[in-house]
Order: sequence, then C-alpha cells, then structure tokens
Amino acid sequence: MFTTVIAALDPNTLLRLIQHLQRAGQPQDVSAAINTALGYWLDEQLKIASEPPAARQRGYQWKTVFLPEGSALRSWSYGEHNYAEVIGDQIIHQGRSVTPNQFARSFARTTRNAWFDLSVRLPGERFYTIASRLRAASLEKK
Repeated sequence: MFTTVIAALDPNTLLRLIQHLQRAGQPQDVSAAINTALGYWLDEQLKIASEPPAARQRGYQWKTVFLPEGSALRSWSYGEHNYAEVIGDQIIHQGRSVTPNQFARSFARTTRNAWFDLSVRLPGERFYTIASRLRAASLEKK
C-alpha cells in the first residue's frame, strides 16, 4: 500500500523532468520518475556517507595547494637531494616539523623560493612535479 505525500517541486525542475522523459521516450509517469530519481539520489548519499569525508583527510595545506599525507618533497642543493614527507598534517624533515620555506632554506646559504625550489611527488604518482606547477594548477581550478 502506498501513502501519497505532496511535496513542492520547482516548476523549472518539473519542466526539465518532463522534457527529459519526452526526449528519452520514457512513459510520462512523472511520479514514478521522481521516485526513481530519489532512489538513485538516496543510494548515492549512502555511498558518500560511507566514504571518509574529505575534511578528515590528513595532509598539509600550503596556500592553495593541498599536500595529502604521504606526499614527498624534494630539494636539490649543493649536489644532493634532500627529502621531507607529509605525515599527518605536518611536513617532516629529519624528525621535525617544517614549513615548505623552512625545508627549502635548510640546506641553502641563500634565500630560496620554495615554490620554485621544491618538487613534490603526490601519493600514487611516479614523478615529482615542481611546486609552482601544482600551485598554477590549483589556481586554474578556482
């Protein structure tokens, strides 16, 4: 037995639904279409709820660039590479928490620009990317 519930629906949304049903050649039972759509939406909400929220993802926020936990940072100075890793919400180099700028300056005898001095390998990636490219890509998304 079905219980009838009346819900307000935006006229534009209803019109779009009707037009979609006509284009798809579906039967014109709008109630059934709404019921199916809500079912899909609820299933999707359950999937989203079962995934760990992005807000709980650990990592280091470097201005506009988010470095997820497990990211590796690399600097080249005086003929050798130096490495740091994002652990939890911090960048760790030689057992202590540092900022990207502190990491870049720790081997240099001059002022460094961490965006151009550091390369980053994100988790799951094979290659390092210069940090300035990650920053440019993050700005393009905005």
